[in-house]
Amino acid sequence: MPRSMTKKPPQLLPNATSTVTDLSTDVIEMIFGNLPPIDIMRARVCRKWRQAARNTIVPLTEFKIDTARQYNAMEAMATSLPNLQQIAFHSLDYPEEHKYNDGGDPYEHEAVRTVNYVTHDIGIVSNFTKLIDLTIWAAPLNGRYPILFNSFPLLESLKISNCGCLIWHLDYLVSCPVLKELYCEGTPVQGNINCLRVLKDTLESISIGETLVGTHMIEGNLMDLADFPHLKDLFMFTVDRVKGDIRDIGENDFPMLEELDLSCCKAIIGSQHYSFQRISDVPAFMNDVHRLLKRNIMNDRCQWSLSEDQSPDWCEYDAEAVGEGSPGPGPPFDNELVLGQDHGWAGHGAFTNISVTVMIHLSTRARAKSNG
Repeated sequence: MPRSMTKKPPQLLPNATSTVTDLSTDVIEMIFGNLPPIDIMRARVCRKWRQAARNTIVPLTEFKIDTARQYNAMEAMATSLPNLQQIAFHSLDYPEEHKYNDGGDPYEHEAVRTVNYVTHDIGIVSNFTKLIDLTIWAAPLNGRYPILFNSFPLLESLKISNCGCLIWHLDYLVSCPVLKELYCEGTPVQGNINCLRVLKDTLESISIGETLVGTHMIEGNLMDLADFPHLKDLFMFTVDRVKGDIRDIGENDFPMLEELDLSCCKAIIGSQHYSFQRISDVPAFMNDVHRLLKRNIMNDRCQWSLSEDQSPDWCEYDAEAVGEGSPGPGPPFDNELVLGQDHGWAGHGAFTNISVTVMIHLSTRARAKSNG
């Protein structure tokens, strides 16, 4: 009898009737890898899924710790979701009395003031060894916490702001070998900027400054950063002990720099708000700095002035003594120079397209201009 030519229906695949509980750990990890951390924590419904959560590299999604409840969530994640990549510490339950445990060498007055606060262990963050992005903003920290710097070998972005009692040193960053972005303001930081040379081949953005008690403790020379091959943005403000002269920046220095902002750095000649000693110093300075301005990396508005305390050329315009309607002192008490597209200098408004504007206030109080 001839064999039937009718094909048998294909057998069902072994997993055709599988449920989500039959998914492999690898598949579950892939699914978790597309979810925010809170959703992953909620999805840990069985042992296999809990194991997958522990193995999952959590996508870069900010997890903000700004309440005691969020801290408790982080504490649970430290063992259940250790591959978190992004954490942001903020103030805790303000104005309620919560803080993190005091670090080494804490400020005594702050330790006394917060002695009865509810205390949380900041050290738990060291469990997140895959961390890439760490933000610390106005967090209630007091003293030194090396654990915040030496636990994250994959860290690429470190942002610290408004932590007036957090003390740290630039040489802590040796434990962050792939750091690309460093941002620190309103926070005491110590050290020489040449400590950043361990990150010469990775740093792309540096922003340091603006604090009442901290950044004046940073020392060094601006040119210690001149050969950083990937540095695009350099911002330093109110960093009084870092020395330098922008005229020393050569054509091959700071090769990738796109923006340079040196506000109120008194020891750096040519920084924004730099004070000249004599009016006669200005022309030679402008000729020297012209080359740098053509690179269009400086902040687009520099306000340079005569030193009120030290310049013999400085004078104060007394409107009452001169009389109302008087033209007052003549130029050059308020000069504004612009660099146009053809890189020539002229008075303000001479060029339609202005790439750099440089304000030179030769007297901070003498604002009246000559009618001529």
